[in-house]
Amino acid sequence: MQRWFLLFLPLLAALSLGIVVAKGPAWQQQALLQQDGVQIFARGLPVSDTQFMDQYGQPVSVAQLRGRHLLLFFGYTFCPDICPTTLMDLNRLWKQLPEAVRADWQVIMVSVDPQRDTPESMAPYLRYFNPSFMAFTGNEAGVKVLAAELNAIYSKVERGPDQPYLMDHSANLVIVDRHGSYRGYIAPPHDAARMLPLLQAVHQALP
Repeated sequence: MQRWFLLFLPLLAALSLGIVVAKGPAWQQQALLQQDGVQIFARGLPVSDTQFMDQYGQPVSVAQLRGRHLLLFFGYTFCPDICPTTLMDLNRLWKQLPEAVRADWQVIMVSVDPQRDTPESMAPYLRYFNPSFMAFTGNEAGVKVLAAELNAIYSKVERGPDQPYLMDHSANLVIVDRHGSYRGYIAPPHDAARMLPLLQAVHQALP
C-alpha cells in the first residue's frame, strides 16, 4: 500500500500543478482588480450625453466614442504637478501596451478649467505628451455634470490679485466602458509598472 502511494504522489503533484497553472491567470487578474485604490463595478452606471469640444474644436461626447473603453482624468493645462505627471505616466503605459489592447482604449483629459483651456491651447499641450490622447473642454456646465456622474471633484483656488488661480481636482483615472457606462476608477499611483498589468486585467474584465 505504501509503495503504491509513493508511486501515485508524482501524478497527484502533476495534477495539482496543472490545476494551479490553469487557474493562475484568473487568480492573478482578480488580485490586480482587488488591490487598494482600484474599484470595478459589477454593473455600469449611466453617463449623460454631454457635448464638449475636443482639442481641435470638434464636437465630442462620451456617446460618440462608444465602441472603445475610455480612461478619463480631470485636470487642466496650467496644473503644476498632477496633470503633467499623469500624462507622462500614461504615455509610458501606452507605449508598452499590446497593440490589440491599446486599440480598444481612448485616453481623455477632461478640462476643469475650460475658460483657459481652449482647443488652441489644449492641442499642443496634449500633442507634447501623446498625439493620440483626446481633450474634453469648452463646456463649463457640462464638466460639472460629468464630474458629478463620475465621482470627480474640483474647485477653484484664488491666490491673490497678481497670481493666476489654480484648480484643485481629484487625481483618479475614471473608467467608462465601450457601452458608455461608468465602470470604476483607479487611484494613484499611475506609473507604467503598476498600470500595465492592471489595465490589461481591466480590459479582460470589461464586456
